[in-house]
Amino acid sequence: MNKTTFTEDLENNQLIAVRTFDAPVEKVWKAWSDPDILCQWWAPQPYVCKIDKMDFREGGYWIYSMTGPEGDVHRGRMDYLKIEPHKRLEAEDYFVDKDGNASTGIPPMQMSVKFDSNGSSTTVTSITTFASAEALKQMSEMGMAEGWELACNQLEALLV
Repeated sequence: MNKTTFTEDLENNQLIAVRTFDAPVEKVWKAWSDPDILCQWWAPQPYVCKIDKMDFREGGYWIYSMTGPEGDVHRGRMDYLKIEPHKRLEAEDYFVDKDGNASTGIPPMQMSVKFDSNGSSTTVTSITTFASAEALKQMSEMGMAEGWELACNQLEALLV
C-alpha cells in the first residue's frame, strides 16, 4: 500500500500531501467528481459520509456530513472555484453548522489538488492553504493529516 507524504510549509501556511495511486487519472478523477464514489472514501472510517448536495462545476459546491459511530456529526462545504478535468481542482473547504452557515471556531481552507498521470498510475498533490500559521497548527492538532491518510487508504482500496 502506498503512503501519503506530508509536508508542513509554515512560511506559506500550507499542508502539502502527495500520494500516488495505482490507477489511471480518469479513474482517480472520477473518485473526486462522482458523488457516489466520493462519499465512499472521503470520511475516514468509522465515519460515514452523506452528501446533502453536490454540484461539481466551477461556481458549484458540495455540502456533506460525516457521522461517527457515537452519532457525532461534522458538516462541511466545499465551494468549487476552478476545475480542469483530469488535471486539477481548486476549492474553498470549511466546516458548517446544520443550517449551512460557516463555523466560526474552525478556519476555512483553500485547496488546490493536482492530478498527474503516470500512465497506469496517478500522483495526487493536495496543497491546503490556511489563513495563518495558527490555523494550520489548529487543523494539524485536530488530526488533519491522519484523517487524510485514512481517507487516501480508503480511496486506494476503491481504485483496485
